[in-house]
Amino acid sequence: MNGPWGISGPAFAWIYAACAVLPAALAGLHAAWLRRGFHDGGRLPTVRHVAALAGGADRVTDTVIAALLEREQVRIAGSGRLYRTPLEPVDAVGKEIVELLPRIQGFRLRWYLSRGEAIRTLREDLADRGLLVPEGRRKVGWRIASVCYVVLFAAGLVEGIGSPTVLLAVLVAAVLGSAFAALRFGRTRHQGRPTRAGRRVLAEAAEDRGLVAGAPGAVALGGLSAYPDQALAPALTRTLTVTGTGGHALAKLRRWPGRGLSRNTYGGGDDFGILMAGLGGSGGHSCGGGGGGGSDGGGGSG
Repeated sequence: MNGPWGISGPAFAWIYAACAVLPAALAGLHAAWLRRGFHDGGRLPTVRHVAALAGGADRVTDTVIAALLEREQVRIAGSGRLYRTPLEPVDAVGKEIVELLPRIQGFRLRWYLSRGEAIRTLREDLADRGLLVPEGRRKVGWRIASVCYVVLFAAGLVEGIGSPTVLLAVLVAAVLGSAFAALRFGRTRHQGRPTRAGRRVLAEAAEDRGLVAGAPGAVALGGLSAYPDQALAPALTRTLTVTGTGGHALAKLRRWPGRGLSRNTYGGGDDFGILMAGLGGSGGHSCGGGGGGGSDGGGGSG
């Protein structure tokens, strides 16, 4: 018996299953192609570029704070809180940091900065150099896939109303789950993810002592745990990974443009592999205080 589309139930199920795999396959291949990247042979211009490739937006924040401390443009109190000094930074990320201090502390400082104009510009520069996966193009692939899954879901519902089967119900449920997964992969990932070319350039930059000198260079490559002053390293780790703001700052956080916390993990798993698994399954410092040590987190996407 033919269904609403003039195709028999078993034939429709086979065609439907093949179509369900296609959007994820194409979006995954597109993401894999973007992760190749390219390199024109030029040297990374700043230690901030190194930090972005090594650990994402959070590492950039940590690196710039290390530079501000080294230049005495920021100080750290015994409590671990950061305070601005009369000395003004000249780089864009540093300016954004001192504008937020001291009212914004902890992980919220990282959250603000990862969505700020300075780090966004840094990510775009690295993407133009072929060293960071371009977010706009990556998102387009997954958002087109999500639209395809919505169309497939509607087609499956129409077929199910005309000739319902258990197999079709499972396939329609799998398509719906894949639509949500594709939407998730299509969100903006503010940490960024280096391309394969970016990783090679990062390895070269690690040997360039003129580029990764001093405390900023150590933090850019190794995180806060690599901060040279081991008396300050635990306090820095604590103040940048634990919240230190009140309700007023949280209210301002919720009004930040582009709000909506996303759990984008730098260096996370492969988009295509995760989606296909889901488809198959459903079918001048003052002295620093002590504290818990640890390295900073990273986060990104392909």
